[in-house]
Amino acid sequence: EALRDVEVRKSLEPAYTQLALNGSTGPLADERVRRAVARALDRKALAKVVLDPLGLPAVPVGSHLALSGQPAYTDGSGSLGSQDAAQAQSLLADAGWVPGGPITEKKPDKAAGAPAAKESAGGDGTYIVGQDDKPPHRATGDDPKDSEERAAQPSASEGNAGGRRQGQDGPQHTDQHPPQGGAPGAYAPRGTAAPAVASGPLAKDGKALTLRFVLPSGPGSESLRAVADRISQMLDKVGIATEISKVPDDSYFRDHIASGQYDLALYSWPSSAFPATDARPIYAKPVPAADGSLNVEQNYTRIGTDQVDQLFDQAVATLDEDESRALIRKADSRIWAQAGSIPLYQRPQLTAVRKNLVNAGSFGFRTPLYEDMGFLKKGAKAAPGPSGD
Repeated sequence: EALRDVEVRKSLEPAYTQLALNGSTGPLADERVRRAVARALDRKALAKVVLDPLGLPAVPVGSHLALSGQPAYTDGSGSLGSQDAAQAQSLLADAGWVPGGPITEKKPDKAAGAPAAKESAGGDGTYIVGQDDKPPHRATGDDPKDSEERAAQPSASEGNAGGRRQGQDGPQHTDQHPPQGGAPGAYAPRGTAAPAVASGPLAKDGKALTLRFVLPSGPGSESLRAVADRISQMLDKVGIATEISKVPDDSYFRDHIASGQYDLALYSWPSSAFPATDARPIYAKPVPAADGSLNVEQNYTRIGTDQVDQLFDQAVATLDEDESRALIRKADSRIWAQAGSIPLYQRPQLTAVRKNLVNAGSFGFRTPLYEDMGFLKKGAKAAPGPSGD
């Protein structure tokens, strides 16, 4: 009742939200693992989580350096922009991460049946699920009971006989019946394809593939946390486990993103009319500083190449706008190939105004004309205009 004279005017903000992958240490230092993360994501579904409830178009962003409607925009995502669980698993296998691999872990001193995950809080209030405990999933094959259960009934992992990777199409066996001496029920019928999901956690060198996903915990971050939950589900399907760490808003960037204390994170960048200059610090190759530290500028993923830097330099040096845009598009394709950041969706822009206030609200890329803003006279009606007026 108190807000009956107020309405929300909405548009898409000149900014986009991305999934950042810290490539400085850990599993994500391997480009194949980063690419696997990208191929595991359904970016359109993630955009729908945020934009569908607002009635805004859920279109994934295809560029790091421009947004739809800007002259330099083109979708440079290539194959990394589309979901392919089987390809993601193939990339992980090529990097040495295999399902059901042995996991070296310290046996916890606690009674059987205790919860597998615990909640712990650091000095800054960090909330971590599963920290300092055993991995979220146990590798199959570590318990003798596992082999007995697998021999008694068919399972997805048994569809990988003959060295085939799980998730590949095509028949997994050439005979409907088990060979002589085989356990009944342990073989799939001819033509049965393995599902494109991992049969267990992936492991390498005795360590499970688990990524720390850092998120802000403030009341305005509900949509980010909803997106993070969906991302975790998508990664779990290809065998990548995640540990969600919710941290205070005031320490999110300072103590985690800027300092590199994360594996996965969600944050946004504004779109610029001058990407050659404004976006260069975000994607420039980190270089050692005089004191031995690493100068990353604004490149919080810590991933860069000399080639991308050269393309930015060439785009800045040329006076030909068409040539500059072509160089920016080429740089964007190289940034996609590094898979250090995955653009997800353009941020929503919401403005609450009185219904009788015209030419004010969410403008997106449009330039506000302040001289045209004002209140209608009593009884007058606003002329129809584009969304955001």
